[in-house]
Amino acid sequence: MAECVACAIITVLREEEDDPMKNILIGTTALCAVGLMVSTAVAADKIKLGLGGYWRAQAQFGSQDDNSTTDRGIRDHGFGSEGEVYFRGKTTLDNGITFGVSIDLEAETSNDQMDNNYIYSSGSFGRVEYGETWGPSLLMSYGGVGEKTHAGDFASFNPSIALNGLGLRSYGGSAGVNGLPSEKMAYYSPRMSGFQAGISYAPEPRVAASNGARDSEVGGQQGSEMVDMAVNYVGNLGGAKVGAFVSYFDSETEAAAVGGVAAADVSGHGLGAQVSMNGFKIGARYVNIEDIGGAGNDRTTWRIGADYGMGPWSVGVTYQVAQQDFTGTSDDETTYWSVGANYAVGPGISFYGGVVNYDYDDSTNALASEGDNMYGILGTKLDF
Repeated sequence: MAECVACAIITVLREEEDDPMKNILIGTTALCAVGLMVSTAVAADKIKLGLGGYWRAQAQFGSQDDNSTTDRGIRDHGFGSEGEVYFRGKTTLDNGITFGVSIDLEAETSNDQMDNNYIYSSGSFGRVEYGETWGPSLLMSYGGVGEKTHAGDFASFNPSIALNGLGLRSYGGSAGVNGLPSEKMAYYSPRMSGFQAGISYAPEPRVAASNGARDSEVGGQQGSEMVDMAVNYVGNLGGAKVGAFVSYFDSETEAAAVGGVAAADVSGHGLGAQVSMNGFKIGARYVNIEDIGGAGNDRTTWRIGADYGMGPWSVGVTYQVAQQDFTGTSDDETTYWSVGANYAVGPGISFYGGVVNYDYDDSTNALASEGDNMYGILGTKLDF
């Protein structure tokens, strides 16, 4: 039966070979169909959900000053917290195919209260995901090492206000263009000789109050009809462990009204690697996003870091730069570095602390949008 389905799929793909987007959708759906038709075996147990998650709290001490002469009156210390509750469940059929569900609930009030909610199926054919989650360019990346203070790159909680509006995100794809996970279908191949490939398709970015096909194609959004793909490698080189990746994504920018002219489409690529041996780990990551903002502006973000772990202790350092160019002016640039340490008190309980620094430069040289800020951070994280 499965062979017949596969033959029919190949025929459809040949008929649609002029439309690569349809090929992606049909091909990914085909994997699900073949997996379901290989056997009529049933699972021994229905899916049961288990609980997990984390809760993090921290205090920062420092200053948020810009280069203007105006006193903004921002407090020199503060508290912050962030956490999530995970609902996970899966079951495996007698034929070896696994079906599962993953749901993340924010532990505090948020405009994105539930995120990364998806179902999946995995087996010898690889893994298929459907739902609201990140894409391969983020999930398959390597090179983001050295951060111990939970600030900086892609952090859920930062002590600093980005004076120039340029944050730190050394990821491409949906994480670089869209601020939230989007509904997508993704396929991840089996790992062969250390290599794995992944590809996803998202018709539209996550938008408040939208609901699938009822969302408009003329909302002026960036990141619609996004194809996100990556290849990574995991292996050993002598006595060292190596992880590396390359990624690419392409998306469309919608017109703001019917008959209107859309801004430039957004695409990008990334690469990174890390090496670990004898408790030491070093890594670097780079991503370039073209036409972000739809006005011909390119954004480049890179980071390099290292950490060392010994028993319950680990220490790390990272340096990151985000730069976005503007036609006819200089660039916005955010530079960040951190030095920190983490101590595991017990299973799932850790304390961390360190020093972080943010340096903001503005393309228009506006004094209120530029500044050099430093903070001390103390925090704890409970995993459960």
